Parts: sequence; structure tokens; C-alpha cells
Amino acid sequence: MACPRQSAVEYVRNARVHLVRELNNLPLIVENLYQQGVLTGEEVSKIKTERDDYDKTRKLVDSVINKGNKACYEFLKIIDVTRKRTSGRSSHLQRRNETSKFDMDYWISCFNVKEDTQMDAQYLQGPKPCYTYQKKLKSQAQDKSNEFWKKSQNLFEGNKKPDLSYTPLVLEDGQDSDSPSKIKKLKRKKSKISHCKKLKTYIPEEKSDLSPSDLLKTDKNILLVGKPGIGKTALVHELLRLWAERASSELNYMFYFDMRDKSQIMAAKSWVDLCGFCERDEDIKEVIQAIQRHSDNVTFIFDGASDLSSLPVVEKLIKKQMLPLAKVIVTCRPEDEDEEFFPGDFDRVEVKGFSEHTIKTYLSATLGEEQKILGNLELFSLCHVPMYAFMVAVCFFSQESPQPCTVTETYINVVRYCLQINSGTKTKDLNTLIITKSKDILSLAEVSYRATQEKTVNLDKLKCEDGCVLSFLKLLFIKVAPTEATAECTFLHYTVQEFFAAVWLLKNPDEIREVFQQCLSVEKKHLKHLIPFMCRLLNEKSPSLMEHLIPVADLKNISRWFFKQLIDTFFCQKDVSDCKDSGPSLDLLFLCQCLYESQRPEACIYLLNKLNYNLDLSGEDLDLFPTCAVAYVVKQSKERKICLNLEDANISEHGMRQLFGCLINVQWCDPLPRQLWKIFLLGKGEINFAILLDLGENQMHLPVEGERRLFERAVEVIQKMTRNVGVCLYWDRQTPDSSKVLMY
Repeated sequence: MACPRQSAVEYVRNARVHLVRELNNLPLIVENLYQQGVLTGEEVSKIKTERDDYDKTRKLVDSVINKGNKACYEFLKIIDVTRKRTSGRSSHLQRRNETSKFDMDYWISCFNVKEDTQMDAQYLQGPKPCYTYQKKLKSQAQDKSNEFWKKSQNLFEGNKKPDLSYTPLVLEDGQDSDSPSKIKKLKRKKSKISHCKKLKTYIPEEKSDLSPSDLLKTDKNILLVGKPGIGKTALVHELLRLWAERASSELNYMFYFDMRDKSQIMAAKSWVDLCGFCERDEDIKEVIQAIQRHSDNVTFIFDGASDLSSLPVVEKLIKKQMLPLAKVIVTCRPEDEDEEFFPGDFDRVEVKGFSEHTIKTYLSATLGEEQKILGNLELFSLCHVPMYAFMVAVCFFSQESPQPCTVTETYINVVRYCLQINSGTKTKDLNTLIITKSKDILSLAEVSYRATQEKTVNLDKLKCEDGCVLSFLKLLFIKVAPTEATAECTFLHYTVQEFFAAVWLLKNPDEIREVFQQCLSVEKKHLKHLIPFMCRLLNEKSPSLMEHLIPVADLKNISRWFFKQLIDTFFCQKDVSDCKDSGPSLDLLFLCQCLYESQRPEACIYLLNKLNYNLDLSGEDLDLFPTCAVAYVVKQSKERKICLNLEDANISEHGMRQLFGCLINVQWCDPLPRQLWKIFLLGKGEINFAILLDLGENQMHLPVEGERRLFERAVEVIQKMTRNVGVCLYWDRQTPDSSKVLMY
């Protein structure tokens, strides 16, 4: 072997015989020499006219040697940078056993080539047709990614639609993922905790050690596993985008296949067919040859894999019987994960959805600063499933009505959207689809009701086998013996189970009265959460669901007695608790929530008559949704003013805005003005105090005694006013030293 201190021209000349015989991928070297100005176009043409590869290589090497030391150094630099492609891939064992054979890798490594990352990027890694095809693939990948997000963006109403893009997901590698037995214990534990805590357990803890960039960088094959709608497809589209935006100096390829559309995949007889190559094209032939020689530069993404045994080409790629060095990324649901199908070199990554922080980030990006649902734990925890979070954002985005849509309306949209996405149905055909699948939907609803009655999230005796309907569930396979596993189904979120349980009750109205009574007991009080869902499902306004599952006449018959029975039942509870002076009192906020869901003015009037038009909300926490419900009920009283008690109530900034809209229907008399001013002055948000002044004839109502901050804020408000403001002070006759307080 030549001494590494030799000049470049001497080093090449001494290895001429070996180079002529061993140098591979001649077009790549010639193209790089032409790009770097070592060879002219005429010289390139003369090399190409030689009759075979041997003569072409001989002509090339001699031309470089004749051009001197600078040309030879450039030649060596190109071989070094592209050595993976320009030299054979003999193993270490082969090199040891064939010591007489020229080792191109070792030979080029012995020459001192200066490393320059920026300069190295200028060299081509393959023939020009490969770069042309890579550019085409990247353009297609970018288009696929943009189309994916634009399709979702179109569901938002109005001209100013939010810019949708990938939002970080919680990703857990195989070592961190929960084992089936651990999941089973966790699911059973959920049924024993409170409703509020149960909802919080669905939100995964944030993980920051795994990102899409990490998945893209690794050479290992990846199996992405996750529940329906949890973000697997969004994740692989982010991988497509990241790859498409990479610098094109590195020659590699990424192919994406949506496994839900198997027409092209099933017809393919080889990986060439799968990728849609036309072998009659000479340039494409070069690309195919390059991929076959260097399959480690190829990544295949199979999104939404289910039964891979019916797809022989995909199976061979996964099992490395084709393009053995290619990287493969597969996404699937847990029930489609087959440990025997995937070789051991697949890294399993579980997609867990949005963390608490990411939910807030997503809602902020889609809904702006006014994040209307952060105070509603039911909807907030539902948003850990990205598909559900998307539909929640759509429902609350840019509405003309000052009131947000009801919670149940959001769930109806979530259910309809999931059925549409998982069936591939167009919006105009969705109602027909629901009618077609009504039997399976009601079967799922029945199992949901039975499980809710028993305080469990595990759905037993599920008869439904329709994949579209089952997309609401997560299937867990629990190993009970070395050769046996049992399947357990659970909803992606417990409130969706309650929603379907409410659907079943409306199909079986004879059970409803009993459920009303059960809600009053300590053992069955959790069934109360089904009632608001039923109230909205009885409403005929869009979006519709029940009318496609149950005859409209049946729904109208239920509505005739449902709301009166509901109010009477809970008032019966109030009367019992008043007599015994124990037990739970009337849950007025709950009844307001039910009536807000129902959007029935006559039911509101019936409730107000039962209350003698006195709404006692003292001590209540009134965020956006509870206040919306109260405001709706109050607004229905057109002929009689309502007496409203807000003593020691906590009202959020969004809640105050809703409340202001109904105060015209409220008696403006003591103690309400004082209560509102106290809530306003001690609140954290910015409220338009001019509204309160207008309602109270330009007077501020304050207690004689109170927190120091109350009076400091009162002074700030008065100082900002451009008009004179009267101050009314209230105090108890028993208040000690009231004169001192007045002096303050």
C-alpha cells in the first residue's frame, strides 16, 4: 500500500490498476468531477462513449492523473465522501480472508483528506436522476402534509381559520409503556375513584425525551402503537414534513402509504410496483438500481396497518425479505399489534395523546386567548385524544352566538366526526351511514349503560363487530395463560361511555324514571352525569343523532314527560332534605345545566315557578359553563323579574360576561348590587365596571367591612371614572365600630 505522505497524483497513479478494476458507481464520480470543474462536458461525453465500464473507468482515471495533483486530490475527496456508494461492501471477515484483494475503503482512509462539512455537502451522493426523483418525492411529501392539515382546517367556519400544524404528543418507548396487566389494574382502579379524579387520570404525563426528530434520526424500524384518534397519523405526517424540509444534499427516500386505501398496495407484486415506478423510464431505472444497492437510504411508512398477512409485499418489506436495509415505520392500533409478525429489530413506541400542557397549547392555538373550555374538566380531559380536541376546537371556534355550544352538542359532533373519518364517508352521506349502523351503535350503547350501572369501564359481552363503531374503544389483550389471551374493551374516555349510555336510555325510556330515582342515592349518584346528555339528545336541532337511531315520534313522546319528571324528582329530594334537615339539598346548578342542554324555554319556566322565581346560588363556583346555564334559564323569564342570590359566590371573568347579558331579567335590589360589586372588585379578570354603574344608577355598592383589597380596587375604579359616582355602604347593625370603618 502506498505511503499516506505521497502527493495525490502519486497516490492515484500507484493504485491505477486497482482503481480501474474495483471502482464502482462510475456515473456518480463523473458527475461530481464535472460539477467541481475537474472534467469538461466534452471529456464527460468521451468517457461515456467508451464501450464498457472497464474502459470508461480506465479513461476516467487516466484523465484525472493527466490533470495533475489538484484534480487527483478532488478525485480522492469525492471517493472519500461517497465511499459507501463507490466501493464494494465487503465484510470484516471477507477482508481478513481475502488479504490479496484490493480494499477500497482501507485505501482511501490511508490518504489524509481534510474534512470540510460544508464542502462535503456540495458533492452528489448519487446520479442526477436520483436527486430529481428525491426532489419529486419531497414535493409530494410536503403536499401530503399540507393537504392533511388543510383538510382539517376546512371544518372551521369563517375566513380567519387557525393555522393547524403538528402539536407535540406524549411518546413512550417500549421500556416505558404500560404492560397489559398494569393497564388492567389501572382500569379497575378508575371505577373506584371520584368522577372528577377519574377524568384527570386520562390525561397522560408529559414526556420530553422522545420527539418526531428522534424517530427520524434513528436507523431502527419503528412500530407506532396507539388508540384510534390518538395522533398516529398526525405524527407520521410530521415525519414527512421534517424529511421534506431536510437539506437535499443527503440522498434518501421516504415513501408513505395509507393502509386504509389498499387498492394499490394489494395489486403490487414487488416493491417497485408498490412505489409506482415505471421501469420503461431510463432515469427511473437508475433510481431503482440505486435503491437496490443502497436500501439503507430508504424509509417506508405504513400508516394504519391491520391485516398485513393479506399484503405479501408489505410483509416481505417488514420481515426484511425485500430491501433488507430499508427502514420501516408502521402505525397500528393495539388490537392489530402482532408480536409474532414484527421482527425483534422493531422499536415499539406508544402514542399517548396530548398532555395537560399540550392541551392548553393546542386550544390556545386554535381558539386564541379566550380558551372557553379550560374550566370544564369534562371537555378538557376529553381533549387528551387529539381527534376529540380537534372537534372541540371546531365547535367553539368563531361562533356568532355569544353563548358557547352545549357540552353534549360537542359530543354529538365528536361521535359523528369519528364515524365519518373511520368509515371514509362524505359529510352529505353521514346521516345515512348512522341509520345503516344504528343496530351496532345501539348495541354499543347498551353495553355502555350496563358498565356505567356497575361502575366499571370494562365493556363485557360486546356483540358489535363493526370496525367503524368500535373506533371509540381501546382493545386490550390480557394474557391469562401462555397460550391464551382475553380481550377487554374500554372507551378512550369515560364521558364518551356515559354519552352512549344516555343514548341507550332514550331507546329504552322505561328505564329513565328508575335512573332519576337512582341518582338520589349515594350508591348510584354517578348516573346523574347521564341526564344532561339525554336533555340535549332530545333536542331536534342540528347536529342530529337520535333521530337516525330512534323514531322521531318516540323522542317527542319522551319529551312530553321527561323534563317535568326530572324537575319534580329533584324537588322531591329537596323537600326530603328540608324535612330531615340532612342529606343533599337541591342541586340548582345541575338542573340549570340540564335545561341549558335541552334549550327548552317551557321547562325553564316550570323550574322557575317551582322556585318561586328565587335563584339561590350562594357559595357556588360559577365558571363559563355553569354561568351560561344560569343565564339561559334567567333569560327565559320574560314577564317576571327573578330574585338572584350570589352571596359568597365565585364567578370567573368569562362567567361575569355571560351574567351581564341576563341581568335585565333580574330584580336590581339589595343584596344583589353589593354581591356583584364584591365579586367584581375581588375578581382577577378585567370586567367592564361601566355596566354595573349603568345598572345601579351610577352607584357603587360596598359593605362597610371587608378585605382591604376590596376598597383599594374600589378607589382604582373611581379614579378611572370620568363621571361622578355615588357610593352606597351597607353594614349590619351589630357591626362594631362602624364609624371607624367609614373613616377608612
